[in-house]
Amino acid sequence: MQRTVHASGRRGLIAFIAAASALIASGALAVSAAAGTSARVALPDPNLGTGSPGGTASPADPQLTIPLRFYLSGQNPQAETAAALAVSDPRGPAYARYLTPDEYQRAYGPSAAQVTAVSSWLTAEGMTITATSQHYIAVTATVAQADAALDTQITAYTRTIPSTSQTFTTYGAVGGFSVPAALGGDITTVTGFNLWAQANDSGISVSAAHAGTSQASTTTQASTDRAAAVTEPSDATSGFQCSQYWGQYTTTIPAAYGHTSAPTEPCGYTVSQLRSAYGISSSPYTGKHTTIAVVLDGYSPTMLADANQFFARQGVPGFAPGQYTENFDGDNESASALGADCDNEADQPEETLDVETAHIIAPDAHVTYMGSDCTGNNVNFLDTMTNIVDHHLADVVTDSYSIGESFFTPADVAAWSLTLEQGALEGIGFNFDAGDGGNYGNGVGNAQFPASDPWATAVGGTSLEIGAHGTPVAEYGWGDEFTEETADGTGYQEPLPDGGSDGSQGGLSTFFAEPGYQQGVVPAALATADGTVPAARVVPDISADAGGHWLIGYTGAVTDGVYGQVAMGGGTSGASPIVSGLEADAKQASGHAVGFANPAIYQLAGTPAIHDILPVNLDDPPLEFGPIPDNLQSADDYLIALGQDDGAAPGYDMVTGVGAVTPAFITSFEAGH
Repeated sequence: MQRTVHASGRRGLIAFIAAASALIASGALAVSAAAGTSARVALPDPNLGTGSPGGTASPADPQLTIPLRFYLSGQNPQAETAAALAVSDPRGPAYARYLTPDEYQRAYGPSAAQVTAVSSWLTAEGMTITATSQHYIAVTATVAQADAALDTQITAYTRTIPSTSQTFTTYGAVGGFSVPAALGGDITTVTGFNLWAQANDSGISVSAAHAGTSQASTTTQASTDRAAAVTEPSDATSGFQCSQYWGQYTTTIPAAYGHTSAPTEPCGYTVSQLRSAYGISSSPYTGKHTTIAVVLDGYSPTMLADANQFFARQGVPGFAPGQYTENFDGDNESASALGADCDNEADQPEETLDVETAHIIAPDAHVTYMGSDCTGNNVNFLDTMTNIVDHHLADVVTDSYSIGESFFTPADVAAWSLTLEQGALEGIGFNFDAGDGGNYGNGVGNAQFPASDPWATAVGGTSLEIGAHGTPVAEYGWGDEFTEETADGTGYQEPLPDGGSDGSQGGLSTFFAEPGYQQGVVPAALATADGTVPAARVVPDISADAGGHWLIGYTGAVTDGVYGQVAMGGGTSGASPIVSGLEADAKQASGHAVGFANPAIYQLAGTPAIHDILPVNLDDPPLEFGPIPDNLQSADDYLIALGQDDGAAPGYDMVTGVGAVTPAFITSFEAGH
């Protein structure tokens, strides 16, 4: 059957019409230009990965049932994209003239005619409609019905592992999905197939396919272990003593990089130190009349009590009554239901890190914890985001969820873009951690999603060194390499530097072309991987402290069931709520929500609002001495070299983006800036 592109539809991704730039999904262009009564419109690829999974191919059982969502394009998607860009551009006349959710639905949401047309077609194809929302029509369809309606062949791939003689089956949709041309302007994407395929894959599990909530979540626990060790001398013979501020104490070390001494690791910055470093303690702007949403999975029933105990011990006010709330959506109507779905476990210390950091940076902002169900992977996170934009539950969102783009299909990505674009029109900013995996090679395929979506802000990391008077004395691109001291204290067990532990992650998206706001700021060599790929979206966008340790407190921090405080390097999961808190403060300063911040952020490059992070001298890098993440139980000491993440450079780089936020960031969002 022939396929053609419907000119008014959003194919694969939302058209991102900034100058001549457009966002095009890589799999969305495999269509024919021929038209006719049998013409089809290709939809974003529903398959995970590329190529055949291998094995013996055969048609899937036609009676298997698949839950699918048909996301609707809405009214005039090109005008919607242009309007979302216009309200986000500080140099334009429409800046900050946001819509309410009701205004958005009236102007750009699916029309009654679109809902009727798509619903009637789905019913005629034999599918059973299970839900109709403001965004999609959900159905159950047999394999046979999906094959016929979407012009595909859902295929079972059977393979045998010779060493075990075990037989596994995986599923793919050969030829992708398409819809009749008459509906091409009404349907943006169809999701659900990938999740179904993995749930029915006898070779892997859904949890394996979507392991973890973020790269940061795995390293955060390691950072907690490191911090717990740092709070005490690492051993009695080395004389190690952690520093209350950068450079307070130094210790003798085996000769390295021409040095025989190095500063000891900070014990953990206090609330007052962080507020001073980011200008909050001396600012009238503290996030009043602003709401920050912290989105994560899991639930900690002691979150508010822990936070208030922590801030009391720090000598500063905690949350006032009603200033912290919790919101649980999806299929759950209560915290207890969410807790049951999440095995009654909190995503600690991630939840506490994000909630308490938001309050540190924006002490008068309202913070709402949005608990996402643990059972549906990225679908539930997207539903939580959609709930936020449909009811305007926040002005700025921080979510430490980003994982590799390879865990998402183009079909999934297109659905996310719809929600994030709606948020931009409503003045809701979405900040995601850029990842903690460092940078490798030319960065192609190293980007994390949803951080890489051009409607999102990807937050990278720095190592912020706060001096004796509460002001930064140095800031480096976050990237640590370390080597262990020998037992006799005369040398090191491996050459210098030995290996990396954590680092700010950046890279090129494989889904998105370079958006207009990055053009002219991101070097062409980075955007094209030295000319090897078309110009792509590059992350991160901006950065904040990720490697400098700061204190948090929660139940189970030291002993399960007992409240304790730890110092932790939050990674980019900690940098994201820092930026979100500053954007909440900026709303108070400017009188309007910052909203989708990227156009403004790239215009601010090179101004006092952003500190350009320069590379360190790799022959004489900044050093610290002390324990590292995986040595909590030992008393071993390590030499830690900072700023080792490859790629830091003047101007934009894939370590810190345009640079790191400064106190001047708060007052930089006036119209016409």
